[in-house]
Amino acid sequence: MRSPINITNSDHISITRTHFTNKGYRVHSGLQFGCELVLYADEPGRVHSDFCVHVVPPDGNLDFRMIQTLTRLVVSTGKTLIVAHVKEVAEEIVEDKIEDMVVTYGEPPRRYVVEELAIATEHAPFRHKNVMKGVGMQIKH
Repeated sequence: MRSPINITNSDHISITRTHFTNKGYRVHSGLQFGCELVLYADEPGRVHSDFCVHVVPPDGNLDFRMIQTLTRLVVSTGKTLIVAHVKEVAEEIVEDKIEDMVVTYGEPPRRYVVEELAIATEHAPFRHKNVMKGVGMQIKH
């Protein structure tokens, strides 16, 4: 087992930024919305962001009052809250199916995954990129 390394909150945000960039989102600072990051499905000049991302700090403490406040805030802006938790993964336990989700970061390089929890309300629907889906005989846009 590798020795523990001190990783800062800024490191967690950088790892999370890389994670969402790799998933195809345009990632920007979320300070104006009270969170660490916001995600855009396209150029910010063309679309509004649908997601605000709160990155769990390195100590792993997740304060309910913070989640409640952020959930209320993102509802007022029409967004969905994503809580992102960064975890280091050992080389030998990375499965093929998650290999493309692993972020390598730091010196010496370490491997991390970002676990996501989306918190949506009826006021901020969980929207995705505009992908047509067939449902029986119907096409959903």
